[in-house]
Amino acid sequence: MSDTEVAATLLEATRLRAQVEALELKLAAEADRRAVGDKVGATDTASWWSHETRQDRPAAKRRMRLAESLDRHAPTSAALMEGAISVDHAQVITDCVDRLPDDLEDPTIPERAEKHLLNEALDRDPKSLAILAKHVLTVVAPEIGEERDARALEREEREARANAWLTMALDGKGSVRGKFSIPTLHGEMLKKMLLAFAAPKHQAAIKGDEPDDVVERRPSPERMGDAFCELLERLPADKLPQLGGLNASIVVLIDYSDLQSDIGRATLESGEPISVSMARRMACEAGLLPAVLGRKSELLDLGRTARLFSGAQRRGLAITQKTCTATECDWPAHLCHAHHDDSWLRGGRTDMKNARLLCPRHHARIHDPRFETTHHPDGGVSFHMRT
Repeated sequence: MSDTEVAATLLEATRLRAQVEALELKLAAEADRRAVGDKVGATDTASWWSHETRQDRPAAKRRMRLAESLDRHAPTSAALMEGAISVDHAQVITDCVDRLPDDLEDPTIPERAEKHLLNEALDRDPKSLAILAKHVLTVVAPEIGEERDARALEREEREARANAWLTMALDGKGSVRGKFSIPTLHGEMLKKMLLAFAAPKHQAAIKGDEPDDVVERRPSPERMGDAFCELLERLPADKLPQLGGLNASIVVLIDYSDLQSDIGRATLESGEPISVSMARRMACEAGLLPAVLGRKSELLDLGRTARLFSGAQRRGLAITQKTCTATECDWPAHLCHAHHDDSWLRGGRTDMKNARLLCPRHHARIHDPRFETTHHPDGGVSFHMRT
């Protein structure tokens, strides 16, 4: 086959798939009318269909609802049978028309709305069609549509905020898994924040001398997850609401002997363990309060007031150091972390003589026990993997 024939065959196959799916949905609607599931004791036809075809049950129920809706929307059903639109287009159109208010004075409005969306579907993908469908009344009935569409949008936003939810659970393997549902605005806000951390320029600056193929041009789910972690690490604890009369800081419990070595572990107030290197790195910038315990678990130290460098100190460091102090790193000062050369956890003072700027990548490395740090006379530092 030539390139032209392959392209034409692919398009024809896509149309055929839409036609086959349209036939399947017509048969599903007919099977539901005949209650075929009742004959074998199934809860409903969708459940029977799911069991017999090994479909995911929620997916089968969604397809059955679409089949029932297409029965009421002949133009959309016909367009799907012709292969002019996809099942996803049909879902958007039927959902939109079914959501129109019942008290419309002009009975032709639903028909006109369906016709308008069908015409738009010929040139739009389902996602952009769904956006257009949100204000279809403004287009087909402008005399009433603008006000009604505005009210519907406000109602949708109120419901989204009222029904927002988030779940989180430990997976027992060092990670927390979760999922959430939030309003569109807040989802876009979160997405923009994460994309800023996941952007190629930010990755290149963080990864430095990593191979070019490691710096992704298009953020993957893994990269977005890494960006989410970085966002959480950068949230200022003193700007968050108080919890139990205190700023929302994490308390880290650490044995004094572990604090003095490169191995061992710290414990969060929830009882979950983290590595000592992680605790040291986070203590430089994040809202962590170290609780140093002696041999009999007596509390030796619960934080000190001057742990984080002040704004004036940060400005002074930016003037004197200008960039990350790691050798050959040009990450700008205003994006660097302020690090204690003599660890604050070990009694180091929060003053200019004990401070250096490190980019996020090198800040993580200076706390990583796998690397040995070398301090140079010019004030720079370099890192070498321990053998």
